[in-house]
Order: sequence, then structure tokens, then C-alpha cells
Amino acid sequence: MRLFHVSVLLLTAPIWGCKRETNSTEGVVRVFISYATFKPKCLTLIVEDTQNASNKRDTAVIVDPERLSDTRTGVIMEQKGWSPNLRVTARAHERTCDGPIIALQSAEVLFPEKDVRDINLDLRAEDLDGDEYFANKGAYPGTDCDDTRNDVHPDALETCDGTDNNCALGESDVAGNTEYWVDADGDTYGDSSTPSARACGAPPGAALRGGDCNDKNAAIHPGQMELLCDGKDDNCNNVADDAPFDVGSTCKTEQLCDGHKACQGTTGSACISTDVPVPYFVDDDGDGAAGHPVGDACAPPVAGATREETDCDEGTVLASRMVNTESCDRLDNNCDRQVDEGLAGCASVAWSPAPSPGLGSTRFDAVANYRKGRGWVAGESKVAHVADTAITFAQSCDSSADWKSAWAASDGRVFLGSNNGRFATLTPDGTTMPCEQKLSGFDGAINGLVGIEQNNGITLYGVTSQGRILRWRYVPGASTQEPPTSVTQVSANLRAIHGSSPETLIAVGAETVGGQQRPVAFHAPASGSTAWVREELGVPDATGFLTSVRVLTPRLAYVSGDDGLLLEKVRNAWIRKPTLTLPGGSQPTLRSMTAFGRTAIYAVTSEVNDIHFFNGTTWSSITPSPQTLNALGGSGPGDVWATGHSGTLLRWTPP
Repeated sequence: MRLFHVSVLLLTAPIWGCKRETNSTEGVVRVFISYATFKPKCLTLIVEDTQNASNKRDTAVIVDPERLSDTRTGVIMEQKGWSPNLRVTARAHERTCDGPIIALQSAEVLFPEKDVRDINLDLRAEDLDGDEYFANKGAYPGTDCDDTRNDVHPDALETCDGTDNNCALGESDVAGNTEYWVDADGDTYGDSSTPSARACGAPPGAALRGGDCNDKNAAIHPGQMELLCDGKDDNCNNVADDAPFDVGSTCKTEQLCDGHKACQGTTGSACISTDVPVPYFVDDDGDGAAGHPVGDACAPPVAGATREETDCDEGTVLASRMVNTESCDRLDNNCDRQVDEGLAGCASVAWSPAPSPGLGSTRFDAVANYRKGRGWVAGESKVAHVADTAITFAQSCDSSADWKSAWAASDGRVFLGSNNGRFATLTPDGTTMPCEQKLSGFDGAINGLVGIEQNNGITLYGVTSQGRILRWRYVPGASTQEPPTSVTQVSANLRAIHGSSPETLIAVGAETVGGQQRPVAFHAPASGSTAWVREELGVPDATGFLTSVRVLTPRLAYVSGDDGLLLEKVRNAWIRKPTLTLPGGSQPTLRSMTAFGRTAIYAVTSEVNDIHFFNGTTWSSITPSPQTLNALGGSGPGDVWATGHSGTLLRWTPP
């Protein structure tokens, strides 16, 4: 048996079911609903499976309220689990969808294998006097007993004029046969505790309705919500403090605890619970352990939240209570509040300089690693590959280029960005290491570079001093490569970019505000958008540049820059971390920063040559350097590199 999808698409009406484009090779039923001589207030289309009564769909048809005649169009498509035998019905009601049916027509149709099958449904009803009540005649009568007079209908006032004005009981319900109650407070509700009386017209001080439980207070009567949360019945329904206060009803607190409504003063109520909320945590770094707090609650406040805190660093998969052994990497791997415990000699592992014959007197501004002990350094006119104790210089890269940025792929291929807008790439194979170069076509230094490896190719993102974010898609082994493109240009001088996917990229630098440089960051467009979005960093007092960025997970990133500034982004909130302050009290520019977790962040500065370490709480100096350092990198927390002036390369690579 064929399976069908039924979806009704009505012009100017809401759609139910799954919306998709019709295909000329698939079956479709079109429904044309015509009506005339009336203005429908409630018009619906019903589709039923005649072989299975449980398969039924209906939808409201939106109509022009001013048109007496019109045609509406609907589309029926396949629905899984339906037979092809359908009954299609158009139905109109008087005044509201709860009113009587005043027009109806059905048609049965066999859903076509392909192409379009049309059916026509024609509705007829009469409201000749335009009072929105329909003539009481025909197969689907309305409630209007005289469709020639718009003052005669079920809601009309019955008067003594010889006409059944309200189409009910003739004139037996005229005022002379109407019950009245004494209404002492004039609120139009009579005191039901006093005897009622019947009269031809309303006597003075009388009401047509009773039920008033306090006829001395016009504010208290039926037909309204409670006025005050005070333990009194204000609407005479024998219940005190019901809607809108709903005192006594069950509810959930903001912390998802079971409770009940209680008065809070006389003008409001609140959900009160005796349950005690407990902390909940989520896993942000994807290691299967939860450590990021999402608040106290009585039930999971977000999907995946758990009461068990099993992760002490949501910035790395190398630290959680699921890890049984410590590594020499300055991380609390097993979350026992100790670092590198039980590892003999770990504390004494020194930073080692570049091996002989060394890197000469070159100033290096970039470092890129691809596995432990292996990486690249690049700088003024030179590029070198470092493999443990071996150093090999690239001979074919433009000797006039000043290489400002570098990023290495997992196979060791390095990509470079120069001071004159040039990209380059080479692999560590052999000793010649041919250098493939590509002009970006845009002025300005490529200050920062990051790559995303996807589908046998690599997409490079670079940022320039002119605020451009460049993209270069590179396919290793291809005979030709696409030229770099500019994906956007922002009003900023950009210095760095990082991310683990195109959606998590963050670019940083400085913008000019009132003649002064201020730190700025932009994050990549959301899905379906092309506009990079300026981050609200929450540091209006900060000046200068952001010089570095490191995105650890889709929910955790760090940026750093001038005046010792370090900011942490957790989910969508930026938090200012402790500023790096040197012993003399100065707060230096952080030339470069790299992070391997929330408790393992390294930085080098403009004022001293030391390498600084932030453990999530405090800064410390962990080693001096013989020269100024410009760049930090590493393949992980147990393989950290720093490079800079005069061929300096320091590495911390414990065994």
C-alpha cells in the first residue's frame, strides 16, 4: 500500500503538516473552496482517511472579512500511514467556530499517483440583512428567525413590539416576564440573598442578574477576576484568591521546584516551595564529564545537566574525575585538587632552548605545532621546521617576506601569512621543502592565521591590519588552487583569529573610539547569516589592542591584550580574569597567549622576557628567557613552545 503525506496549504491561511515544494512527478490534490452571499467568520477544511478514521487533519481557512464571495485554495500532499482514499470537507460556522454549521460540502477523492487532481467545494448560506446571523432554513440552518431585519437575531433585545426580537420563546421573555434583583451598590449584579421580582421593565435600583455576594461594595460582584490577594472572595464564586492569583494551585518555581501559589502582599502571588534546589552541571568540553555550573535547581535546568560534578576543567578533555593518572602538564588531570602529584622530576623539568646549530639571529613572530616535539617557527625572511633536535630552514619561501603568522595542519603542512598580504604553504618533507605562495590580493599584514581541516581540504582564515577577514581554501595535491577571498571587512585593526570550526571563529584587535584604541572582538556568523557580530566584552574602561585569542570549545574562549588584559568567554558571557601585574606594579601588553584549559594558560609580555602561567586563579612566572618573546604555541599542555627575538626558541616538553 502506498503511504501518503497530507498537508494542507491554504493561501493566506496557516499551514499544518510538513511544508515542501510540490513536484510534478508526485501526486497532489488541489481543493478550491468557494463561498457566496455571506461573510464566513469560521471556515475550516477537513481531510479524512476513509480507510482509517484516526487519520484526520483540519485547518482554519483565512478569509477576507469584507468579501461576500471568494475562493480559497488548498493543497493536499502525501502522508505516511494514510490510504489514498480521502474525504475532503469544507465547513462554515455562524459567528465563531463554536457556532452552528451553516454551510458544508464534502467530496471523496482518490489520491493520484502523480500530477494534480482538483476538487471543488461550494458553500452557500444566507445572511441577507448583514447582522452576522444566518437564515434559519435549509439543510444547515442558522439562528436568525428573520433574515430581512438586522434588529432581529438571537442577541437582540426582546421588546414589546409584536416581534420575536431574539428568536427565542416568542415574546415570553420580554421585560415584563423578566426576573429582577435588588442592586443596592449599582454594580449591575443583584443581591441573590433577597427575593427577586418580575416586571415589564426594570424597576429603579434593580439588576437583571443576581449572584452579588456583597451588595454594599460595587467592586465585589461576579463576572470578574479577584481584585486583591487577601483571603476574600471578590468575584462571588465561593473561592477566595483564585485567578489571577490562583492561591493554592500547584506550580513550578524559577528553580523548577514543585510548589503552590501563595499571596505576596495584597497585589500579587508567587510560587512557594519547601524543596531545596541543588547544583547542576553540564559537560562543555565533550569529555563525558560535567563541570560547568548551570545553577541550583530541583530538576535539570538545561538538557544534559547532572547533579554530579565530575570535571574540574571544562576547557580540556585531559582533566576530569574519569582520568585515573596524572601527566606532567601543569593540569590537575584527575581532579583531586593537586597538580602533577606523584610524578618524580616533573617539577624540575626545565625549558630547553633550540638545539644546535640553532636559529641564528632571526626574529621569529609565529610558531605552529602539529604534534609533540614537532612544529614550525617563522619570522623576518625565514621559516624553519623543528623536529625534536633537528632544525631545517625552508630555502624557497620569499626571502623578502616578513612572516607574521603561522598555522600547521595535522600532517605537518604549515601555512604562513606575511606582512605584505602573502600566503604560503609547505610541508616538512625532505630538506628543500618547496614553498608554494599565493597573494591574497589585499594590502596589509596577515597578522593572525587559523585553519579548519574538512573534507580532504583545508580552509585558512587570516586577519589583517585593515580589518579584513580573509579565506583561502587549499586542497593538497590539486593542480590549481582557488585564490584567497575577503569574507568581510570590519572597522578595526585585527591581530589574531582562532576557532575549531567556521562557526566558532573569533577575530580580535582594536577599534578607534573617540580617537582612542579600544579592544574589540568579532565572532563568526550564525548559520544562515553572513555578518560577523561584534562581541560585547563588558570592559568599557579597557584601552589598547587584543593581541591573542584561543577558542578551546564551542562554549569557552580566551582573549588577551594590552595592560595585562585577560578575558574569558563562557557560553555567551565575557568575564574579566585577574590582570597580569608585574612585581613593579606595571600591567604589560600580553604579546601572545595560548591556552590548553581553564587552568593552563601561558602568556609572554612586552616588558619582561619571562613566560607567565595562569592556573585559573593567579599568575606566576615559570621561566625567564634570554630574549624578548613574541609567540606561543604547542601541541598540548605537555608540549609548550615560545619563540621571539634573536632566534630564541624555548620548549617545555616533559617526557
